[in-house]
Amino acid sequence: MGYAELFCQSNFSFLTGASSPEQLVSTAESLGYQALALTDESSVAGVVRAHRQIKQQQLALKLIIGAFFQYSESLQLVLLCPDRTAYAELCRIITKARSRAKKGHYQLELWDLKSCQHCLLLWLPRGDHQQDQHWAQWLLKYFDDRLYLAQQRLLKDNDAASQQYLQQLATRFGLKCCAVGAVLMHDSAQLPLQHVVTAIRLGTTVAKAGFALEANAERCLRPISKLQRLFTATLL
Repeated sequence: MGYAELFCQSNFSFLTGASSPEQLVSTAESLGYQALALTDESSVAGVVRAHRQIKQQQLALKLIIGAFFQYSESLQLVLLCPDRTAYAELCRIITKARSRAKKGHYQLELWDLKSCQHCLLLWLPRGDHQQDQHWAQWLLKYFDDRLYLAQQRLLKDNDAASQQYLQQLATRFGLKCCAVGAVLMHDSAQLPLQHVVTAIRLGTTVAKAGFALEANAERCLRPISKLQRLFTATLL
């Protein structure tokens, strides 16, 4: 089975990702992935390093350029670039969003999304029924056949209920689905580091961070055999 990871954040998602672009592309290739989308938060800064690693090591891996965004607390999405025109569009959106906020932050506006004509969009529903219905209708209006509902299998306590909810949402609105790993680490051994950077971001200690920390190490690049088991019943 071929697999492309479409949602992956490196350490260029400052104090969120726990692995370098080089580590991510090398591990993805070793696991047999066909492609990996580097989707740091409102940034494409890690793409050059990822591309250089692929070229220097002659990796049999396709690099997809994209970025992760948050609009308020109710909308999370990933924009992916299928071509150069979409890449220019993504860079424009990042530049405008960064220019609206102080250094190190960004402010995405709905107009940025309304004006997006070439990027593909992966939507990550938040689990709020009313808000998710609103965003499903809004996103379909502007993205139509470029919109995908991104399903994650992170094996948390609510995993079964979450999968059922996402499938119902996709059916109701006729949304195409895709599997994503929401990757923050190239290997599960990076989990302690990921906990540390999370605590630093929140201005607390690992001991006091509690439920803000990842509950397990599932947000790493996982073997295709495992992904196949997790997603066969729903997507793959």
